[in-house]
Order: sequence, then structure tokens, then C-alpha cells
Amino acid sequence: MEKRTIVAIIISLLILIGYQKVFVKPQVNVLKDMQVVEEEGVTESPAKKIQPAEEKIAFPLSSAVKKETRIFENDALVAEFSNIGGSLKSVTMKQYDETLPVQDIFGLSGYEQQPFVLKSSSNNKIIYSYTDESYEIKKIYDLSRQDYQIGLDVQVKNISGMSKVKSIKINALTIETTEAAKDKSLGRERGLYEYAVDLDGATTRKSNAFKFSLKNEEQKSGKVSWCSFRNRYFCTIVKPDFITKDYQSVFGGENRLSLLFETQNATIPAGASTSFQALAYIGPQNIKTMAAYGEGFEDVVAFSRFKILDFISKGIIKILNFVYKIVPNWGFAIIIVSILVYGAMYPLTLKGMMSMKKMQSLQPEIAKVREKHKSNPQKMNQEIMEMYKKDGVNPFGGCFPFLLQMPVFIGLYQALWRSVMFKGAGFLWIKDLSAPDRLFIFPFTLPVIGNELNILPLFMMVIMFFQQKFSSKNMVATDPNQIMQQKMMAIVFPLMLGFIFYKFASGLTLYFTMFYTFSMLSQWKMSKIKKVA
Repeated sequence: MEKRTIVAIIISLLILIGYQKVFVKPQVNVLKDMQVVEEEGVTESPAKKIQPAEEKIAFPLSSAVKKETRIFENDALVAEFSNIGGSLKSVTMKQYDETLPVQDIFGLSGYEQQPFVLKSSSNNKIIYSYTDESYEIKKIYDLSRQDYQIGLDVQVKNISGMSKVKSIKINALTIETTEAAKDKSLGRERGLYEYAVDLDGATTRKSNAFKFSLKNEEQKSGKVSWCSFRNRYFCTIVKPDFITKDYQSVFGGENRLSLLFETQNATIPAGASTSFQALAYIGPQNIKTMAAYGEGFEDVVAFSRFKILDFISKGIIKILNFVYKIVPNWGFAIIIVSILVYGAMYPLTLKGMMSMKKMQSLQPEIAKVREKHKSNPQKMNQEIMEMYKKDGVNPFGGCFPFLLQMPVFIGLYQALWRSVMFKGAGFLWIKDLSAPDRLFIFPFTLPVIGNELNILPLFMMVIMFFQQKFSSKNMVATDPNQIMQQKMMAIVFPLMLGFIFYKFASGLTLYFTMFYTFSMLSQWKMSKIKKVA
């Protein structure tokens, strides 16, 4: 039964790890007149239907306009701006040297191709300006907080001679994965791309945000609390500080999708201005760090769509952070947590093994019953069940305790796989717990293992081999085919696990190596027990 449990664990891991196609795309739309208010009355322009980005009519960029980019930074971020659209093109996190595939954060839809002028860049505040016959538009970016936040502000001044009612479409962010598509090394990482929107208190998440189609286009009315994009470790969140009319996702190509929201109608008298502010977070998915801002950024982090798994994963993160305060090394913290978790689940583990031990002790008698009534299956099953009842054996008692532990295994996997705390953290010979341990890098490539020698997965294979050996000692096999299967399992399972974990993050592999070490010791202890009462 334990073998079936191990199969279930591996299948679960494969499902969670599985290569996923990811999608991401552009930005579109517009600062648009909904109504023009004159002295005599009101004229309302007809509503416009949302169209794919390729079909939209954009303001052409004059060939005489020179494209200019500027770099500004604070203690945590390096931000690149462009005069075209006065846009925030990209943001790099200094500590991690990470740049998400996100562009045009808090852009003005419809003005993406307009040449803005850099008016000011003092005290970490960057101001771009654009003026036409009706409006003076200012885009203000505030990096003065010296952390992962950027203040965002769009100011619209009515310089015409009449009062206007404006509805503004703001591009929260544009996902652009063209470069990520070319990087084959990302592989499994692209499967973790996700964009999410919190609309009227309900969060909608779209996984595999790597490739897009028209099916990704949607429009929903309501108040947007935040829009976000995230990968394995990092995220970009835009949180508007104004009431929105609706949310839109706009397809712009196979590798481009824009997330927009439209403001409520605002009356701007002649000579007056209105302001639309927001806050952006561009940083690691560290729940503790995100919660400290008091903006609800931590709501973006979800380890699973199943609440029980998400709850377990977040609980494991809290335990890891607590242990790290006592033992300030993430490798030792993982080992201590593995001991705590295995210890907490040990009563269930022991119960399952004892049940299987009882079952195995009955195998010789069961074999005799099978032989005696092989021509009468009904009679055979009846006698076997009576035998179970007489000896107090539950045929499912061995599996059930292990199945109860499955949510913990999956929750642990997610927590360890997606924990940014391990990025760059060393332990013994391991330089980075978020990557394979890479004891050696070969100048050549070998089949299966590539060009790196990872010790932890190989050590896990050895541990798993001995675990299977001790497990087989606890089983009474009378069928030659069953004996052969046990021998094959002792080889196949370790090889399968080694293959699966070979490219995994060493922090995750370290935990499961400890788990199988404890399992091996438990099986060894069980093999010393001759009879179960």
C-alpha cells in the first residue's frame, strides 16, 4: 500500500510541476470624451465597442519625434521611462536582478504613441507632460519611498474654453512575453505566469499567462481593487486609488495582453484639472514584506486554488519564517521544518504501517484461501473478509492515513517551490536553494543530467532504494510475480524520483531527501517488529 502512496505523491508532483503554456500580452485604449458640455446642452458620443489591439486606430508617431529613454532608481528599483507615451517601460528589482515581462504600467490608453516631454526629475519624482488643443496631461511617477512601491498619478487639465465630462481608460499594465518565449531556459517557469484582477472583492486568476488569443479578451463592470501579474517569485501589482467603472483585458498578439480599467465620468470645468492616483508594487512575493505595507498586496499571493492547500502552504511559510528567526540559515530551517512536519504526521504514518504489517501477516493464510476457492470468487472473498474481521484488520487501513497526508505533501511542495526567501540563500555546498545544488558544472553535456552534477537527487535515490528494501522486508510475498514486482520497484522508484527531482530547486529536494530518510528509518524500525498485536 505504501508503494501506491508513493505513486500518488509522484503523480501529484507531476501534475503540479507539469509544463504549462503561458501567456501574456499588450495594452490599449483611451482617454476619451464621453460627453461634451456646452452652454446650451449636452451631446453624448456613441459608445465604442472593444476591439482587438490590432484593429484600434492609434495616434501615429511622427518620424521627427526622437525616442528617448531615461533611467531613474531608488534603493530597491531601477525604472526605465520613455518619452513616447510618457511610459514606465520596465522595472528591475536590484536585489534579485529581476525584470518582469511587464510594460506601460499605469499608461494612458490612446496616448501610447504621443511624444511626452520630461518636465522634471527631482527628488525621485518624474513628471512627463503632453499638451493638445483640449488638454494638458501630466504623468507623475514617485520613487521617493525607497522601496518596492511607486506612486502613480495622471493629471488631466482642461485648457479648452468649455466644461467637459471625461472618462479615462488607464492601462494598469501590459504583459509582453516575446523575449520570454525565446528563452528556452525558462521552461517550467513560464507555466507559473499568472495575471489576476480583484473586481468587487472577488479575485479572478488566469494561469499560463504566456500566450494569448482573443479568448482572453473580456470586459466586466465593477470596482477594481488591484490588477497584477506574477511569476514564480515576483509580482507587479497596480492598486488604483479611485473608483473604476469597469475592467478590460485586451488582446494584442500571441505574446501580449493589456489589463485596463476605466474611471468613472469626471466633470472638468474649463481651466480645471482632475487627478487619478494609484500605487504600484514591483517586488518579491514575500507575504511578510507585502503585508507590512498595509495595502493588501499579500492578497495577490496564492499557492493553490484549493483553499486547504493554500492554507497549508501559507502555514508552512509562517513556520519557516519563525524557525529562521531562531536558526538564521534557510537550509537548516528546512531541515528543522521537515523534522517538525514528519513528527506531526508520524502517528498517521505509524498507523498506516502497522495496518499494512497486519495485512502482510495474513498473506500466507489469504494465499491458501485463494487457492482453495479459486473457482468460487464469491466464497473466496467472503472468507477473506471474515478473516479480516476476525483479526481486526481494515484492508484500507494502510492507505487511508497516507492519503490524509497528501494535502500536506502538496502544500509543502508549493510552499518550498515558490518561496522567494530561498533565492540566493546558501547551505553547505549549495550556493542557491532556489536552484539545483550544482556541485560541479561539466564542460560537456551528458544525456538526461545535462552539464551539471547535482548531489542531493542522487543521495535521495540511494535513500529511496534502501527504503524500498526495508519496505519489502515488511511484506510477505507468496506470488513469484509479486516478488519480481517488489524487486523492480526497488530500482524503478528511486530512478523515477531522481529523474523528477534532478532539476528541482535544491531547497525542495533537501526537504524530500529528509522526508525519505525519515521514512527509511521508520521502515527499518518496522522491519524489526516480528508480530503486530
